[in-house]
Amino acid sequence: MKIGTVEIPNRFVLAPLAGISCTAFRMLCKENGAGLIYTQMIDADIISEKTSEKVKQFLNIQDAERPVTVQLISSEKNVLVKAIQAVEEFADIIDLNVGCIEEDYLQKGCGAALLKDLPKLESIVRAMVKATEKPITAKIRIGWDNQHINGVTVGQLLENAGVSALSIHGRTVDQGYAGKVNWTIMKQVKEKLHILVIANGDVKTYRDGLALLQKTGCDLVMIGRESQHCPWVFHEKPVDIKQQILRFIELYEQYENRQSPVEVADHVFWMLRDFKTSEDTKKVHLIQTIPRIKRYVNRLQQEQ
Repeated sequence: MKIGTVEIPNRFVLAPLAGISCTAFRMLCKENGAGLIYTQMIDADIISEKTSEKVKQFLNIQDAERPVTVQLISSEKNVLVKAIQAVEEFADIIDLNVGCIEEDYLQKGCGAALLKDLPKLESIVRAMVKATEKPITAKIRIGWDNQHINGVTVGQLLENAGVSALSIHGRTVDQGYAGKVNWTIMKQVKEKLHILVIANGDVKTYRDGLALLQKTGCDLVMIGRESQHCPWVFHEKPVDIKQQILRFIELYEQYENRQSPVEVADHVFWMLRDFKTSEDTKKVHLIQTIPRIKRYVNRLQQEQ
C-alpha cells in the first residue's frame, strides 16, 4: 500500500496524539508494529516561524520511525504553505487536521470548523498540494452534528483537491469522543473514493482494528487513545508490560531532547493501567529523576 510514493508496510496507524506522541512513544509504537506514525498535531503558526535547525529539533523524527506523517493545523493558507516549507525535509507525508474539536482552534476557524466552510477547505488543500512534492493527506470527522453529516462530500472534495489519502474519525464534532462510532459513513466514504482511506475511532484491541477494516472496507486503521496505555496494541502477541515500560524509558533517555521526568512519569503511569500490582502507581508522579523512575519500575511486583 502506498500514500503517494510512500510505502506503508502494514495496515495499522498511530494517530496524532497531542501531549502524548513524544519521540520515544512513537518509536515504541513502531517497534510494536505501527505501520505509519503520525506526529502530534502541530500549530502551523508556531512551526512556520522556526529555523530549519529548530524545526528538526522540535519534530525530532528518527529514521527508525519512518514513514512519518507530520500533522499541521491552521485555517490560513499562506501560514500552512510556510509551515510545509518548514517541515517537508523531515516529513514523509504532511497531513491537514480537519477534525480537531478543541474550542480555541474552532474559534479560529481551524480543525473541524473547516467542515462547515468547504470552499475555504478546498482552497487551502489545493494550495498545500501545490506547495510540495510530498503527499498531502487530511484527517476529518464524519460531520458537524447528526443533521450535518457530510463525510462523503468532504472526502470527494479533498480527493478532487489532490490529497493522497484521507483518515476519517467516525464521529461528529458534536459527539466529541463519546457515543457510537458510525462505521456506515466510513464505509460510504471508502466506496466513493479512489484514494487510501484510514478508519479511526474506538479501536481498543488489534482484533477491533481488523473488525473495523472489515466493516468499513477501509485500507488502514488508526489507533489513538488506546495506544496511550498500550503502545503494543498494534499486534496480538503477549507482552511483558514492565519490559515495555523499561524500553520506553531507554528510548526516552537515548532520543528525547527534553529529558523531562514529569513526561516519563506520565507515560509510565499510563502504561501501568493493565499491570496488576498492589502498589499505588500514582506515586510515580512524585519521583523527580528519570533514573529513579526506572528503579521504581524495576521494583514493581506484578500480582498473579
